[in-house]
Amino acid sequence: QLEDLLEKMKSPSYKQLVLEFLKVQELLFNKTKPFTQYEETLVLNIGDQTLMVASRKGLQQLIYLLVEIGGLAVDTLVDNISDTTALHEAASHGKSTCVLLLLNLGAQPLKTDRYNQTPSHLSAMFGHDNVYKLLERYHTDNEPSCRAGTSPQDVCSSFLKYLKMYKKNNQSTNIKIEHQNNSREVTMNLLKQNDLNQIVEDVEEVTVDYATGEALEVKDAVMKELQNIIKNIPDKTYKGDLILLGSSADSTRLYCPDEYDVNIVLNNFSRIEFNIIEQTEEEAFASGHKLRVEPKHSYFGGSNFVNKFYERVKDCLKSYTLVNKRLSLAPPGLTRTQVGVALSLAWQGHEYPLLLIGIDLVPVVAVPWLEKISRPFLTPDTSTVIYLSNTEDGSWRCSFAATEMEVLQHLDRLERKVFLAAKSLLSCMKAKPWMPSDIKIKYCWWDSRYWKIPIPAGFCLKNSFLRFLEKKRNNEEEYQGKNLMTLVKCVFQEMCQEMVDPTTGAHSLVPAKVNAYFGGDCEKPKIGEGAPEIVRHMEKKIQ
Repeated sequence: QLEDLLEKMKSPSYKQLVLEFLKVQELLFNKTKPFTQYEETLVLNIGDQTLMVASRKGLQQLIYLLVEIGGLAVDTLVDNISDTTALHEAASHGKSTCVLLLLNLGAQPLKTDRYNQTPSHLSAMFGHDNVYKLLERYHTDNEPSCRAGTSPQDVCSSFLKYLKMYKKNNQSTNIKIEHQNNSREVTMNLLKQNDLNQIVEDVEEVTVDYATGEALEVKDAVMKELQNIIKNIPDKTYKGDLILLGSSADSTRLYCPDEYDVNIVLNNFSRIEFNIIEQTEEEAFASGHKLRVEPKHSYFGGSNFVNKFYERVKDCLKSYTLVNKRLSLAPPGLTRTQVGVALSLAWQGHEYPLLLIGIDLVPVVAVPWLEKISRPFLTPDTSTVIYLSNTEDGSWRCSFAATEMEVLQHLDRLERKVFLAAKSLLSCMKAKPWMPSDIKIKYCWWDSRYWKIPIPAGFCLKNSFLRFLEKKRNNEEEYQGKNLMTLVKCVFQEMCQEMVDPTTGAHSLVPAKVNAYFGGDCEKPKIGEGAPEIVRHMEKKIQ
């Protein structure tokens, strides 16, 4: 199982860590054999990290080896930014067999993390009913209460309300078994189950209003915690101003205020210069884009910049406790991303009894808009800066999220409704990572294992909408009088290309490459998978 995990890992740093876990497993397994030398140092150094991964991934043999053979205490704190044990981690990831094993090995079922959350709280928080029922028997007299003032039973109820907010708790499952192994059949079945007119009608209702209420409180609380974290990082390299981007900034977030994209615009690198390199034909073919960005100073070569950022944030969180009592760290807590870090938090409030909040935090360098990077039609005159971020593979990536946000903030009422309706339609065709497996399976098809049905990525939707928007503003007359559904269909058509069969002359739609609207020469395109099925379905409905 660890070897399977190694194959799936894309991050070089995580791959190296998994290789060390494999070495630990081999050492412990060999220790069970007679007359075998045992190297204890490696197990002592990374035993807690190995136990954390084993608990999250359901690796029972490795858990047993670490505790029984390696002598690691079963209640060792495996994540020192939230003080969780292996039982907390297994419970939060729904690994019921690992929970049973850890309990048999003597794990304390009522042990709390830094935010007074028991394993029961975390199993309830992620909707793992089987694990919750295993742990429920240990609530003898009074149910334990976490820092937010909720019991595990309260969190169970809150999770169901959370699903209801995403409109995922009452969908029918009319997918015939014989069609489950056909991705197109599953996609069309899902489209038929969703009333397109109702999606359009409800779009304003399901859009998060950040101007008032608890949504504003959540956003402010998240930003304050991030400011505190950055303030507590002693390394001046990563001091800077926080900028909120994405759907939470341009008010196009649907359902719940639970995702935040935040850049740290670093203060100490305003004079750094970068070159725009035109790649050779071979390089462009391999990377998928014509231009690349390179820093002139060798100090910024490689991936040290982004790797050190993860370490600095992790060091800070070891001694930092979130101030707002309605917030807590939730597994996996802190993880690396390609260009920064991701934080996982839980919010327990009144209007939003439970939110599982994902935060992408990216350190960026602001530079004047580089000459070789084109300024397409929709580029605001006020947009004179682009942001550059270091990636794990050692390259630098252009970010135009601030420019995209500025465009989306100034849509007229019809344009905004088209974008939100398209987003809402896509959301009806996928499940969030935190949702239970019985819901996720509705959006999958079967071939040896379950695969997610192909649907356009958010990247494809946003950039296709921007291309549609340019066409609309350049030719208002062509789009006048068209109903909203037709305009939404136009957005998805931007992700398709028409093919003609040379023998029959038959026309068909196939997924097309979707390039970034801003900085398309600097970023690899994505394929609009699933878009032709959506267009065909919408055409039938419009007729």
